Amino acid sequence: MRSALLAVLLVSLAAAPARAQAFRGFGDPVARADLLFAADQPLAAYEILLAHVASNPNDYEALWRVARAGVVASIDIEDNHEQNGYLDPALHYARIAVDLRPDGLDGVYWRGVAAGRRALNAGSRYSVELAQIVYEDAHTLLAADSLHAGAHNMLGKLNYEVMSLSRFERAVARMFMGNPALGDTSWKNAEEHLAKAVEVSPDDILFRFDLGALHEKRGREEQAVVHLREALRLPPMQPIDAYVQEQAATLLEDIER
Repeated sequence: MRSALLAVLLVSLAAAPARAQAFRGFGDPVARADLLFAADQPLAAYEILLAHVASNPNDYEALWRVARAGVVASIDIEDNHEQNGYLDPALHYARIAVDLRPDGLDGVYWRGVAAGRRALNAGSRYSVELAQIVYEDAHTLLAADSLHAGAHNMLGKLNYEVMSLSRFERAVARMFMGNPALGDTSWKNAEEHLAKAVEVSPDDILFRFDLGALHEKRGREEQAVVHLREALRLPPMQPIDAYVQEQAATLLEDIER
C-alpha cells in the first residue's frame, strides 16, 4: 500500500544568511526563531528552539514552534531517513505541547501537520495511525473554530489521499486497519473541505493549489485551471508560496499542453 496518506504542507527553503546575521543579537530565543522562520531559515529557527526547549521543556510557545520549524526544514531534504530526523522530533514536541495545553490550537494544528508529513515516509500501518492523528486534530480545531481554514484543508487533503488509493488498497486498509480516518472518507468530503478552506481564506496560495489539484484529479480541467491561475496571480505571503506556485505552474502547463 502506498504509505503517503497525507501531504498537508509544501514549502521552499531559501537561504538568507545576511538577514540571519542581523538577528543574532535579538535576545528572546522564541522571538529570534520567529524572525528567522519568517526569513525562510527554518533550520536555523529549529536549532534555536531545540536548544531552548532542552532547558525549558514546558515552554508551550517554543514547543509548537519546534514542530513548525522541523516540518518546514524537512521539506527540502530528499532522503526520507534524513527527513524523519526532523519530522520525528517535530511530532514528539508537538505532542508534548498538546499534553501541556490541550486547548492550544497551535499545538494541535502543528501536531496534525507533523503527523501528515511523517505519514509520507511511513509504512502502511504507521501511516494509518498518523492519519488518525490528523483526522482527530482537524476535528478538534473545527470544534473550536468551524472556520479554521487550515483544519478544513487538512481534512480535505486526508480525504484526497485516502481516496487516491486504489479500491483494493482502501478495502484492505479498512478491513485490517480500519479507523475513522479511513472509514469517513470520500471524494465529496475532500472537495467540500478543500473548497471551504478556499472560501474562508481565498488569498491562500496553497489552498487554491490543493483545490485546483483535486479538480484536475477528478477530470474537471476547466475548474482546475481557474484555481491554478488564481494561485499564480496571488502575491506570495507565506514562506511556502513560491514553491507552491512552481507546482501550480507545472500542473497548469500539463493541463494546457
